[in-house]
Amino acid sequence: MAETKMAGTEHKLVLLNQEQMELTGVTRVESFNPDEITLETSQGLLEIKGEGLDMHNLNLEKGIVEIVGLLTEIRYSGERASRRRSVFEKIFK
Repeated sequence: MAETKMAGTEHKLVLLNQEQMELTGVTRVESFNPDEITLETSQGLLEIKGEGLDMHNLNLEKGIVEIVGLLTEIRYSGERASRRRSVFEKIFK
């Protein structure tokens, strides 16, 4: 699993009262809707589920984002989004 981590990029997750999350080490937004957000981080894919989710202060150059709403699930998959897309590309070619 070490190969999925980006060297030199720190990832931090701060959760406040299940309603506000601050993240660093974000490299890409894979998907976003009020019930689920999927982010690529320096530690792999991060899936966030909840209700009324919204992103504030998104800055991919600095790798930061703030998420607000009712957060009910936080899950790391340990894989990189680019690998997942390449598998789909091979299937649909």
